[in-house]
Amino acid sequence: MSKRMRMRRAAAMTGVAGLLAAAGVTAGAGNAVAADALKLSGYDVVAGPGSMPRFFPIVESGTTLWGKVVVTVGTKPMTDPAGAGAGLPKGYVARANGCTQAVGYTGVFVCQTPMNGDPDAVVPVDATDTTLYWGFAYMPASGDLATAVKEARSAGSLPAAGSRGTAKVTVKSAASAALNTVAFDTPPVPDDGTARHQLRVHAADAGTLALRLAKAEGQLTRVTPKIRLGNPTPDAGAECTVPEPELNTGSPGANLLCKLEPGDHVIGYELTSEPGQYAQKYVAYTNYNLYTAVTPPEAFVRQTSAPFTVQGAPVLPSFGLHARDTTGTLFRYWGTRVATAPLSSPYRIGTGWQTYNALTSLSPGKQGNYYWSEKKPSAVTRGLGDVIARDASGTLWYYDRQLVRGNPFAPRVRVGTGWNIYDRLDGAGDLDRDGYVDLLARDKAGVLWLYKGTGRLVDGNRFKTRVKVGAGWGAYDRLAGGDDLNGDGRADLLARDKAGVLWLYKGTGSGTTPYATRTRVGAGWGGYDQLVVTGDLTDDGRADAVARDRAGVLWLYKGTGGGTTPFATRTRVGAGWGTYNRLF
Repeated sequence: MSKRMRMRRAAAMTGVAGLLAAAGVTAGAGNAVAADALKLSGYDVVAGPGSMPRFFPIVESGTTLWGKVVVTVGTKPMTDPAGAGAGLPKGYVARANGCTQAVGYTGVFVCQTPMNGDPDAVVPVDATDTTLYWGFAYMPASGDLATAVKEARSAGSLPAAGSRGTAKVTVKSAASAALNTVAFDTPPVPDDGTARHQLRVHAADAGTLALRLAKAEGQLTRVTPKIRLGNPTPDAGAECTVPEPELNTGSPGANLLCKLEPGDHVIGYELTSEPGQYAQKYVAYTNYNLYTAVTPPEAFVRQTSAPFTVQGAPVLPSFGLHARDTTGTLFRYWGTRVATAPLSSPYRIGTGWQTYNALTSLSPGKQGNYYWSEKKPSAVTRGLGDVIARDASGTLWYYDRQLVRGNPFAPRVRVGTGWNIYDRLDGAGDLDRDGYVDLLARDKAGVLWLYKGTGRLVDGNRFKTRVKVGAGWGAYDRLAGGDDLNGDGRADLLARDKAGVLWLYKGTGSGTTPYATRTRVGAGWGGYDQLVVTGDLTDDGRADAVARDRAGVLWLYKGTGGGTTPFATRTRVGAGWGTYNRLF
């Protein structure tokens, strides 16, 4: 075992168990007669901010357990029996850990046996570059403390002996650690191909470099075929392994791990993708650990590459459908992207939704971008399917969509009262294209009103003063909108009249005249008691719709993107949907 490896191993061994293991002694050895002479050794370590380097020797050999070990600590080499520089710098906290701090001395610990005690110090998080020195001396049971202290304090200038020695702790500040740098060469990775990446490392200190590759934040993501890292090519002074060859496993472990000697290094590796990739951005994250003492990982040097692309087909967002059953439990069905089975198994959102007599999404429920951390309602959650709900008293409530695991909606916000003047409330999507979702409300005289969204998140002021869309909307018994059905980028509206004829109102993008003259879609839609524009369920980039017949069968109308024939022939999704009294 090399000296450096032995030092690292020694630094990682703490407490009684580590000392016993180093000595080859079991806990049951007790008072066994020594088979050979006691031999102690020190070891040098590099410590970082927030670390707790220990000052206690390793037992190299011997099982003598009757004496004590005296440890001295200071800021100068252990060459002065008087103890020049004794003690720790300001801000450091000494801990005896089973030993005792000798009375009348500075920076002196007395440990009962070579197998018991582990004094250390807590390095402040704002530590500057510092070197701590420590010495040790074995003191027989009949020995004199003052003599042992002098021996430990001058061990660095005395002839080598197994009963005494010295070592040092080199404290590297955050600024000093930051001199270890990594530059990234990360060309795009082709679909079903290989790209060679490399790391250009300036290792101011010997250390271990860990590389992990993960999807970049703030993008739509999909499950992709395998991407693998392999064929590392370290240069002289570097040794590399591949602990986790496959990306996207969810493991926080390193894909590449390299031990580096000081100097400049170029480390290459290959990224190979299987066919059928989706275009995704990835980021290379590195941690450089230059410390040999146990140090908090946050003290490591962390660096991040610019995003790079794994090439492939574009990622389209998935959409979904909400369903409330007769007990008031709300469920979500995510789209599967498959036309023959377009909806996943239901996910239970929660109970208590029976209190509302009107429920609608302001825009179809939509997949949000990927983030490491959860996202409360904010700019990044806009347009993902906020929900409004009206209770029996006429109070309107707003549920902001959020990206929080297990809780897709933030706590409700009260918008206001008096909303029971309307017999229909329907999500409109972003009609005026200002980035905020809007609401349609039809009064009992058949007048349709537009409430444009404000985009506010801090209070209940969610809509601007209403704008009259027009009269005569009492002719319709179903309205469904919120998404673009004809491929022009504007939110449209479906309206079914009482004869069962379905009409398409194309969006204009105007906040004052939001719809063009209606276009007839077709007859025969009177057999449905639920109609929802869902967004794209089939992964073709076109918004779809679902309709439930009165037998409880749900049907998919796959969008065509056409303005005159917006839907293809219907596809049966399945039966049993009669258990729900509201789909949206």
